[in-house]
Amino acid sequence: MQRFAINTQRQRLATGLAAALRKLGVAGCRRVIIGGSFVTNKEYPNDFDGWYEDFQLNPDILDPLFVENANDQQIAFGGRLFDLPSYEGFFQTDREGRPKGVIALDPKEFITQ
Repeated sequence: MQRFAINTQRQRLATGLAAALRKLGVAGCRRVIIGGSFVTNKEYPNDFDGWYEDFQLNPDILDPLFVENANDQQIAFGGRLFDLPSYEGFFQTDREGRPKGVIALDPKEFITQ
């Protein structure tokens, strides 16, 4: 988070992302992949985008924001995390098809923050 929260806009997004990660961590999520402009050198990204693994997720305690409407996540956290069966290739190319990187995070590391 220190690497990407370098200005007020990015700090706002990082705070929202950390809140989303805490909620996923409490529900048992063990991996989130973040891509999009937030993990690039773009000075003022509009949001963050990502995918969360639901392998060990407890749906009974998962916050409804993650299953009902991605737009609600955008409002609550400043970005969206999608439940996808596989992230292979997801967020790993730009709009022109050029390869780009992603970041994997363990949401459980954010529970105590």
